[in-house]
Amino acid sequence: MTSVTQEEENYARMGLLLTGISLRAARALFDKEFHPFSLKAALKEEYNKLQELKKKHVINENHWNLLFPKSSSVPKSETFDLTLIILLLRNLTDFKSPNGGFDRLPTTIETTPASDLARIKYYRNYMAHRHDAKLDNLFFNTAWEVVSEAVGRLGGHSMKHECDQLKSKTLDRKTNEVINELKQSLESHKAKMKNTVKRMKTSYKIVVHEKAKVKQKLQSVQEQMAAEQDEVIPRHIREQIKEQIKDWKKKDDMFVATRASDYVIKCLENHNCVTLTGPAGVGKSFIARHTALLLRRTGYKIIPVYLPIDIRNYYQPAKQTVFIVDDICGNFTANQQQIENWKQLLPLLNTIIADKCCKIIVSCRLQVYKDDKFNMLPPFKSCECNLISDELRLLSEEKIQIANMYMGTSCEGLNEAAKQCEFFPLLCYLYHDKGDVDATEFFKNPFDVYKNELDNLCRHGDEGNYKVCSLALCVLLNNQNIAKWFRGKVTSEQRKIIEDTCEACKLNKNTPKAVLKEALDTLDGTFIHKKNGIYRTLHDKLFDFLAHYFGQKMIECLIDHGESDLVRERFLWHKSPDDKDNVDFIIEIPVEYIESYLERLIKDWSFGRVTCVFDNTNVAVSSFRKQLVRYLLQLDISQQVALASTKDTVIPKGSNGSGNTPLILSCYLGFTDIVQWLLHNDVDVDQCRDDGVYGMYMACQEGETTIVNMLLENNPNLDLCDNEGVTALYWACYEGHTAIVKMIIEKNYQVNICNNNGRSPLYRACVNGYTDIVRLLLETDAYIDLCDNFHCSPLYMASQSGHTDIVKLLLEKDANVNLCDKSGNSALIQACRNEHTEIVRLLLEKNPSVDLRNNDGSTPLIRSCIKNNMSIVQLLINHKPNINAQTYDGGNALYFSALNGNRGITQLLLENNADCNICIHSKQCIVDTLTNHPRITLEQEKQAFLYSFNKSTSSNLKDYVSKMSVDYAFNVVAGSTPLHIACFMGRTDIVLCLLDHSANINMAKEDGATPLFYACEVGHHDIVRILLDKGANLEMCRLDNKSPLNISTDNGHDSVVEMIANYQLE
Repeated sequence: MTSVTQEEENYARMGLLLTGISLRAARALFDKEFHPFSLKAALKEEYNKLQELKKKHVINENHWNLLFPKSSSVPKSETFDLTLIILLLRNLTDFKSPNGGFDRLPTTIETTPASDLARIKYYRNYMAHRHDAKLDNLFFNTAWEVVSEAVGRLGGHSMKHECDQLKSKTLDRKTNEVINELKQSLESHKAKMKNTVKRMKTSYKIVVHEKAKVKQKLQSVQEQMAAEQDEVIPRHIREQIKEQIKDWKKKDDMFVATRASDYVIKCLENHNCVTLTGPAGVGKSFIARHTALLLRRTGYKIIPVYLPIDIRNYYQPAKQTVFIVDDICGNFTANQQQIENWKQLLPLLNTIIADKCCKIIVSCRLQVYKDDKFNMLPPFKSCECNLISDELRLLSEEKIQIANMYMGTSCEGLNEAAKQCEFFPLLCYLYHDKGDVDATEFFKNPFDVYKNELDNLCRHGDEGNYKVCSLALCVLLNNQNIAKWFRGKVTSEQRKIIEDTCEACKLNKNTPKAVLKEALDTLDGTFIHKKNGIYRTLHDKLFDFLAHYFGQKMIECLIDHGESDLVRERFLWHKSPDDKDNVDFIIEIPVEYIESYLERLIKDWSFGRVTCVFDNTNVAVSSFRKQLVRYLLQLDISQQVALASTKDTVIPKGSNGSGNTPLILSCYLGFTDIVQWLLHNDVDVDQCRDDGVYGMYMACQEGETTIVNMLLENNPNLDLCDNEGVTALYWACYEGHTAIVKMIIEKNYQVNICNNNGRSPLYRACVNGYTDIVRLLLETDAYIDLCDNFHCSPLYMASQSGHTDIVKLLLEKDANVNLCDKSGNSALIQACRNEHTEIVRLLLEKNPSVDLRNNDGSTPLIRSCIKNNMSIVQLLINHKPNINAQTYDGGNALYFSALNGNRGITQLLLENNADCNICIHSKQCIVDTLTNHPRITLEQEKQAFLYSFNKSTSSNLKDYVSKMSVDYAFNVVAGSTPLHIACFMGRTDIVLCLLDHSANINMAKEDGATPLFYACEVGHHDIVRILLDKGANLEMCRLDNKSPLNISTDNGHDSVVEMIANYQLE
C-alpha cells in the first residue's frame, strides 16, 4: 500500500468533513425551510420561477431532474448537493446573502446561516481545485475550525461533536486506500476532461446553430401567443385593418415626399397628436397613412379609428400605437354630435397623448377645423399642419414630381394655371384612374369633365340613365351603406325612393333595383370604387361634386329622400352668402323649395332625429330659425305640443346625447326664439335626457343668461342633478357665469348640493378662481368647510391653485386651516408645494398646525426645502416648526437643502438648531416601511433617489451616475447624513457650512462609508481637501475593506490619490 503523508491525510479528512457532515448540516437547514413532506408541493408552487432560472442556465439539467423526477418518485433533499441547496434557499426564501455574496469567504463577524453555507461552499470549491490532494497543517487547522464551527451552528451540538471526532480519529485502511484512489483518479479525471472539452468544441457550432433555430421558433410562437392574449381588437376587425393597411402600402408606392409630409414627421417627434387640415383633395389622408406606415416600420401598430369609442376600446397603455382618424367630426361641415362624442373622451385623449408610446394622426377638413365648435377639442388643436398654408402648400417642383408619378409624359402639357388648383394631388390621382381624357382640359376644369360625362350618359338612353340614377342613389344614401341598401327585396320606402329618382332621371318608375345595381357596378373605377362588397366614390371630393350635381338636377328628390346627414350638412339657405363662399359644392336652397326643406326637417324631428335637426347648418342662422318658427306656428297645436316634447331616439342609449330634447339642445345652442316657442307649447322645463342633463343645466353651462331667465319664470326644479350629481348652479360656478349664479341664488336655492365626487358649487368656484362667485356663495351661507370625497376643502383647493383673493375671503369666514386631504396634505402644505408665498403668509396668520404631516411624513417646511424656496422657509421658521421632522424614509429639511445645494436655507436651518447628524433611514428600514405601509413601490423609491442626483451641477457626478443603476442610488442615499449627500453631490459651500456647525465628519453608514468616501468616489477634489483639513479619518475602511485611497484609485481620480498619499506621508 502506498504510504500517506500528513498533508494527504489532512486532505482526506477535510474531504470527508465537506462531503459528509457539512452537507448533512446544510440539508438540516434546508429541511427547516422546506419540510420533506411538503417539498414537492413547495417546488410545484414555485415552478414558474424555477423554470426561469433553468432558462437562464442557473439550474442545470441534472439539478432539474432532481427537483422534478421524471418517474413517479418525489424529490428528496438527500439527493441535493450543496450548490442546489444554496440556489433554492437564495431564490425561494427570504434568505439574505452574506455581505460578500456566496463566492467569497465571509468575515468572522458574520455568523448567519447564509454566511455558514458560504464558508462550506468556499472550502468545497477550494478542495475541488487542489490538484495535488494535499493540505498543509496551518491551512488545515484554520479551515477545519471555520467549517466545523459553521456545521455546529447549522446542525447543532451533535454534528459539531462529529466534526471533533473526525478530526482526531484514526483513519482505517479502507480510508487510506480511498485516498490513494483519489490521487490516482486525478490524472484520469484530467484526461477525461480534456477529451470531453475536445468533443464539446467539435459539436459546439452544431449545438449553437440548432439551439438558435429552436429559440427563434419558440420565440416566434411565444410572441404570437402573447400578442393574441394581449390583443384587444376582435379578430375580424384585425383582419379588416390588415387588408386596409395592405391597400395603403400598395398606394404608398406612388407617394411623393413633400415639405408638408416631412413637416408632419418632424411634428410627431415633439407632439403625440398632429392634425392635418386643408380642403378635400390636398393629400391629408395620403400623408397621414404614409406617416403611419413609416411608424409601423419602427414597431408601431396602426389602428384606424372610425368612431370615438374605437380609441377607448383599442388603446393599450405603453403599447406603441398610431391611431389614424380620417375626416374627424364631419367630412363636409362640423358635426356637433361627433364633437360631443369626442368631448366625452377628452380625459382619455389627454392620457393617450401623454403616453410616449402612442401617436394620434388626424385629418380634418379646414372648414370643420375652423368651426367654433371644434375648439371644444383642444387635443386636436395642439399641433396643426395646414397643407395649404404658405409654409406647407405644394411647391411647383413638388407638383411636377407628383404629376410625373401619376401621369408620366402626359404632364408635360400642363401649364402653370393647371397646377394652381389646391387639390392638385387629387386631380393627378383621378386622371391616373381615368387616363382617357385630355390632361390640359381635365386640369383646367376637372369637374366639368365629370359633368360632361354625366350629361352624355343622360343622352344615351336608358342604359346611360341607369348609371346616372344609380349614382343619384349613392348621393341620397350619403355615400354610406350602399351595398346593404341594394341587398334583399325592395321595401315600400325604397320603392318610393326609386320611383322618384327614376322619374327625375327620366326612367320608368318601375325600374328594378337589381338593374340599377348592375349599372352601378359598371362605374367601378370611374366614379366609384368597389372593394370587399363596399361601394364608395373614388374620393370624398368627387362625392362633393356629385352631391352638388344632383342637387341642381333633382333638388326636391334630395330634400325628400336624402339621408338625414346629407340634408343637414349639404344644403344652405340662400340668405347665408358668407358660408356659401367658404364651402365648395354647397347646395343652395332656392326660395321655392324652402317649404319643402322645412317640411323635411319637421319630418326628421317627428321621427326622433332631434339632434340631427338642431345640428343643421341652417338652424344656427337666426333668419332661418324665423322661417322655422313661422312654419311651426302653422302646424296644429297638438302637433306643436308633440314636437316640443319629442326625444331623440336615434342616438343609441349610453352614447352622449342619447334622449336629447328640443329644449336641451336649444338651451345648449342659445336658440332663444326656439326656447320661447317650446315654453309656449307647455314643454316640461325639467325634462331630462338619458344622462340626466336638462335645459337649465345646459343654459347655465353655456352662459345663456336670457334663456336662464326665461326658464326661471317657469319654476324649474333647481335641485335637479344629472347622473353625475351635477346641478345647474354647479355648472354656472364651473364656467364663471356670475350673473347666472346670482339669478339662481336669488331663488333661495340650496347652494350646498354636491356632485357624486362630493364637490360643491363653492368648491368648484374656488378651484377655478372665480372670486365674485365665491363672494356670492359665502354671502348665502355656503358650507365653507364642505370637503369632497378626497377630503379636499375649498380652502385647500384655493391654496393649491394660488387664488390669493379667494383664500382671503375664506379665511375671513374662519375656514378651517388644518383640514387635510386623504393623503394628509393640508392647505399650508399645498401652498408650500406650489410656492404660493402670499397664501402661505395668509395661512400662517391664522396659526395653523405648522408641523402637520402628510402620509409621507412631509411637513410644510420639508416641502419648501424641496422646492428651494427661501422666502417660504423663512416664513415657516418664524412660526417655530419642528425643524428636524422626518419623512417616512428619514428625509428632513436639512437633508433636502443639502441635496439641492441651497446655502441660504442650510445656514438658516442650522442657525435654528437643525441636527446635522440625522440620517436617512437604512435600506432595510425603508424596505420594511414600504412593505408594511405601501405608498409607492420600492422601485419607484429607488428611481426617485436616482432622479434627485440630476439636481447636481457637477459634470463629474452627472457623468458618473449616468452609468449607475437605481440600486446604486438606493445604496448612496440610505443611511446618509446631510454631510454625506453634500459630499456626494459636490456641494462645497454646504460641506463647509455643515462642518462649521459640528457635523460628524467621520460618521459611518452601515457599509462603513464616511462622507470622505463619497467625495473620493466621485472625485470632488476640493471637498476631499476640506475634509482632510478638518480631520477626516483616512484609515477607516468600508465593510468591503476598501479605504478612501482604494476608492479614489479604483475610480481613476489621480489628483485625489496624490493628495491622500501626501496627507498620509505628513
